Amino acid sequence: MPGRTYPSDPAQAAQALFVRWFGGHYARSTAAEAVESRDGVLRARLTVGRRWSLDLVVLDTLTPAADFAFETARATLEQRLDDAGLDVVLWIPRGAEIPTFEPALSDIAAAIEEAEDGEDGRAEVRRPVEVNLRRVGTTGSVVTVLGGLSSQWAQFTNKVPGSFQLQSAAIHRLPLDEGERDMLMQRVVSAAAQPDIEEGKRIPAIDAWTANRGGFGRAYVLGIPGVENDESAASLRRNLRTLLKRAGEMEPPESVDARALLVLGAATYAEDEKLSWSLKGMDPRLYAAFDMITVAADGVVKPLLQPARGSLPWDAPLG
Repeated sequence: MPGRTYPSDPAQAAQALFVRWFGGHYARSTAAEAVESRDGVLRARLTVGRRWSLDLVVLDTLTPAADFAFETARATLEQRLDDAGLDVVLWIPRGAEIPTFEPALSDIAAAIEEAEDGEDGRAEVRRPVEVNLRRVGTTGSVVTVLGGLSSQWAQFTNKVPGSFQLQSAAIHRLPLDEGERDMLMQRVVSAAAQPDIEEGKRIPAIDAWTANRGGFGRAYVLGIPGVENDESAASLRRNLRTLLKRAGEMEPPESVDARALLVLGAATYAEDEKLSWSLKGMDPRLYAAFDMITVAADGVVKPLLQPARGSLPWDAPLG
């Protein structure tokens, strides 16, 4: 589409998410102006309540961790979603592949259109998949789990007749609803009791990706390639330290009422993000100039440091 570059700048999506969160949190109109983005650092001047100014710095830890193939796939999917008129930020779970060919591109566009918003404002993009269960022994009562359900292995212990292997590589992110998760576990247990289980059973499941919808002006696809491991954690710390130093070298604004930092990163589930502890483990002088510090992952903006209520000029009772 005219005026849009592919792949997108993830920091621009993060800025829009911050503006949405900030305006809702403080019940103030918030608009961005004087936006500058380069080398993984975005800086914007936000006007709050048409009276005050906030200097926002966004650190994009996604782009340094990406590779050419991943960025090419991001560009392909973003173009397809833009062609469908989908104003959305789609978060790719760790380890998931971005679809790049039809009909997978159209399937994910349709899933986004059908996604329902949850109570927290995020939508779950539900992608039907299958997991495969096979008995490998008649003794014991345990399931060895590979893939996205590996953290759920204890759910099957002493509930299945024998030893089983569950291949769940098609699942990268489970639905948030605990009841739906429990139903999937029960389907696995029930399948284990079937007489032909030695031949393997395909069990329907849902791979639930996260999306934020509306107000972004285009489609964004955010994520990084590969699964999480010790090396990715070390890489995150290195990239974050580099970006913080780069932001510190930028010319500070002459006159603003406050300064905010937003760190954008990857996480399969928002509650498992590693940005918070990475920041806390660094020299605090790197971010001491900011009055507010937030992180964004899996469609959620989470505050780490907020001034006391009433200490900022816009944080006062309306009326």
